[in-house]
Amino acid sequence: MSTHPQLQDLLEQAAEAVPPAEVPRDTWQRGRRRHRRALALRAAAVVGVVALVAATPGLLDRAIDRTAPQPAGEGASALGLPDSLHPVPERMSERDDDGAWLRDEVTSDLAVGPAAAAWVTQAGLPVLVDAADGDYHLLDPPGFLLTSGLTSGWFPGDAAPLTLSPDGTRLAYAYAWPATDDGTAVPSGLRVVDLQTGEVERDLPLEGGAGVTITQVSWSPGGSWLAWSGVENSYWTTSARTGRRAVSGTVAPGGAQRRLEPAGSSSFVDDDGTAAVLTSGTVKVHRPDGSRTERLTTGVLETTDAGALAPDGDRLAIGTSAVEDLVVLQLDRSASYSRSGEAPDGRSWAVRPLGWVGDAVLVQRVPADGGPGRLTLAPVDADADLLDVGMIGGGDGSSTGPGVGPLSVATDLVTAERPTVSRPAPDWPWSEERWLLTVGLGILGLLVVGGLAWVVVRRRRRAREDVAEE
Repeated sequence: MSTHPQLQDLLEQAAEAVPPAEVPRDTWQRGRRRHRRALALRAAAVVGVVALVAATPGLLDRAIDRTAPQPAGEGASALGLPDSLHPVPERMSERDDDGAWLRDEVTSDLAVGPAAAAWVTQAGLPVLVDAADGDYHLLDPPGFLLTSGLTSGWFPGDAAPLTLSPDGTRLAYAYAWPATDDGTAVPSGLRVVDLQTGEVERDLPLEGGAGVTITQVSWSPGGSWLAWSGVENSYWTTSARTGRRAVSGTVAPGGAQRRLEPAGSSSFVDDDGTAAVLTSGTVKVHRPDGSRTERLTTGVLETTDAGALAPDGDRLAIGTSAVEDLVVLQLDRSASYSRSGEAPDGRSWAVRPLGWVGDAVLVQRVPADGGPGRLTLAPVDADADLLDVGMIGGGDGSSTGPGVGPLSVATDLVTAERPTVSRPAPDWPWSEERWLLTVGLGILGLLVVGGLAWVVVRRRRRAREDVAEE
């Protein structure tokens, strides 16, 4: 189809009348500059976001719901001992001038449900790890001995006077109520708390002298009896304490108490009432009929006062210091045996028995160099290998904060087939320093982005003014 002659003439005339378009020579260069500025602005925004995330490593974790526990089974089988036990930051144990805990996370409400592990921080703060979801509960049990103001930094023994029942549903702890500073006897004793209701199940006052300072307490393997050891004081106030003699005893399921003479630094009892009192490498066995026998932990010199009684009541696993040996004493005859081997990586470990799992003993191994510890199943059979089942002091292989103290573990939740379960790490509140760093970097990032945006806007305005002048 051809163009009409008249239409073609009209188009040519119109083209001649239109002035030629003038394109500035630097149009291409200005376009490239604007593109580069846009890229720089985007890069600055990305840098600001990355800096903010880097300053807050928990930010992404908070955006992802990790609070749900990883179930280990259905019903009661979902309860378990976490495979990593983490230190509590020191800031969580801060107190005011009156000795009260500063953090709102510390509570006197003991209705926390079944617990898998418990210990006390260096500042005297009890920590319970939830058996169902691995949450960490910071507790302030009423009258707890280490926070009563009656110990003043003094505390002997291998562990604090606080222990979980084998099934993790009850907590036994030593208490003391400050009396007037005139030498009056201090009300002291043992309390058993139901962790489901938070109520005191049993209150067991101990009498003698100016009060009894309990330094160690343990459950029988079946959780029906209690055994304890401590010091009877001749004088005891908030400013001074004078010990008179060592004392030990047992508490029957119905609450009947029995004193054990001679006493020792730690005591253990089976579910029939047979007690073993341990001190300085010697074990004195107290039978329910009143008879006594004595056993020596021969073969290993560096034993401690930590121990765990087997469910059959015939064997006592004893802790050791700076060696890997597990010492087991037969209570019904003069025999003891131990297992030893080359220390892992050439390191020395202190071993603390936590409870029996079949024919193995669950132990807390603490390295002498202060690194992270281990939860280990140590078979009594010397030919069987040790099995590490958990880490103590940091799941990333590092030890931070004040560390995890001597443990109490609900051993009924530990089996040879499933000794531990995976749980998320605790999500502690941020420290003041971290908040300041986060806010500071956030403000800095906003200032950088704002400054770059101002520069871009100025240059664009100047470019428009230059085009208008041309």
